[in-house]
Amino acid sequence: MVQSARVMNMLYAEPDFFRDFSCLASRCRHSCCVGWEIDIDGETAGYYKSISGRLGAELREKTAMEPEPHFRLDGEERCPFLNEEGLCRLILALGEDALCDICREHPRFYNDFPGRHERGLGLCCEAAASLLLRGREPLKILERGDEEGAKTPLLILREKIFGLLGNKEKPLFFKMREAARLCGMKMPEPDMAFWAGFYLTLERLDKNWTHALTLLLNKGKTVNITQELDQIEYERIAEYFVYRHFASAKGPEEAGERLAFAFLSAAFVCALDVLEGKSAEHLRLYSAEIEYSDENIGKILAEIRRRA
Repeated sequence: MVQSARVMNMLYAEPDFFRDFSCLASRCRHSCCVGWEIDIDGETAGYYKSISGRLGAELREKTAMEPEPHFRLDGEERCPFLNEEGLCRLILALGEDALCDICREHPRFYNDFPGRHERGLGLCCEAAASLLLRGREPLKILERGDEEGAKTPLLILREKIFGLLGNKEKPLFFKMREAARLCGMKMPEPDMAFWAGFYLTLERLDKNWTHALTLLLNKGKTVNITQELDQIEYERIAEYFVYRHFASAKGPEEAGERLAFAFLSAAFVCALDVLEGKSAEHLRLYSAEIEYSDENIGKILAEIRRRA
């Protein structure tokens, strides 16, 4: 007798702006098809090998197979299939189903927990960053499905943190300190000049990021962000970073460090806005330079641990 497999109950979660996303395509000022090495999953690489004609020959010529299949960027670090109008020639010729996994999914991210699947939008994408900042209420995490068995201790603690941050009667910096205490963590002091100097020691890609850090290093001592933080944009930024990074920690100590990182991120973006005027570009730059580098995040967590 064959016993049927038990289907695990599953809960699905996403931030309130997730389904509003659409790619800006040719209107994007920071194309994800420029400056990023684009890996090709094995199934799609096999499909590209089967394409005949001139496009097939071009695909084989402009795809490198080692160490993993990836497109050969041109001299300006553009994907070879990005046309002059900023549109993908593979989509135009073959449709969106022809895209490799990375191109199809970006800027979406996924975090999986027992019985729970979470997804969101990476803020290195200018459209995603603008959507987050557009909201006028605390960030809502929308859920559907069956909750049975879906809550780890860190997910339960994250709900309490969201509850604290969503309290409209208290200043955000005060709420951050309260939330940090829940994790046995001290909220990093908002010394933005120090953190700008520290971030300058990390890997950097964009000269505009170096310019922003240098400005903050030189003028950060004059910036008091504790009052400026009391705007809904920075609460939503803090909540987003908590949503993406907190519950994936390996244990309570790392969770506290990741919470401090989330709050530091919101404070840093706020400081850049104070110095240069509000702009979604500050959030996009921060995400691209910091959040998309595991090495950079690791060094920031280590510094938070050292200063705790």
